[in-house]
Amino acid sequence: MILKSSYKVLFYGTGVIGSVYAVKLSKAGHDVSVYARGSRLLKLKSKGLLYSENNSVIKASVKVLDNLGPTDYFDYIFVPIRYDQIETALNELAANKSRNIVTMANNPNGYEKWERLVGKGRLIPAFAGAGGKIENDVLHFAFTPRILQSTTFGEIDGKITDRLRGLAEIFKSCRISYSISKNMDAWQKSHIALVVPLANAIYFDGGDNYTTAKNAEAVKLMSTELKKSFSALKARGIPITPSKLNIFRICPLWLMKLGLKHFCNTKLAGVISSHVPYIKEEVLLLEKSFNASIIEKCET
Repeated sequence: MILKSSYKVLFYGTGVIGSVYAVKLSKAGHDVSVYARGSRLLKLKSKGLLYSENNSVIKASVKVLDNLGPTDYFDYIFVPIRYDQIETALNELAANKSRNIVTMANNPNGYEKWERLVGKGRLIPAFAGAGGKIENDVLHFAFTPRILQSTTFGEIDGKITDRLRGLAEIFKSCRISYSISKNMDAWQKSHIALVVPLANAIYFDGGDNYTTAKNAEAVKLMSTELKKSFSALKARGIPITPSKLNIFRICPLWLMKLGLKHFCNTKLAGVISSHVPYIKEEVLLLEKSFNASIIEKCET
């Protein structure tokens, strides 16, 4: 792939994440199309992709598509959708001839099945570092602080390729912080091991990060689940990525509870907490799959 200043990209999915990245890439001058269905498609066609910035509502410069043919070519197709929707999307994209499909979705089970659906060598696993909400058809969003999580991507085999360099150029042009992982499978499993216990503690409490901090049982649940999840990854020989997350495996439980109670009282925890109410259904699916593929295999 020849690196260039402007790329032709498609976002197959226009929920919060797809809309956020579509806005940022279009503002940076890339040729951006979005593919949608149902009520979201109707609203995009009638109003456009609207987003909030500096207390103003702005219409993004994107093309809105309601179909995708096999000869419609894009440098990258981004698929920023939920875990339970990804296989349906990849089935639909299989006939398209675009070579680079960036799957911005959770994945607790590896990429073998996904590759079978679209063909070996087409997938680029990735994960977003942003969140927000769509309210009254207007996108409100923020990027996750780099210290928590940047936009992360990599090849399945860990190699650094020209198409990864192309993605890096795109994110640089948008001033989106990013990191390239040499083991995306381990990264995604580690991400799930982190996110599910944090989300479950907030669901247990029924509030936000600040109320969770005040609930000793919720903090205990978070701590024990984190230790159990990361210990299971280690036992299964899955590298904990990034390595700093090993703290949840080796830290004494009493100290972890103190640390997490303090963390839940911070604005950084608030960034996570603000996304949690919108992903409960997905968290439950991820927990079930992670338990079946990682934790239960350690217990048998």
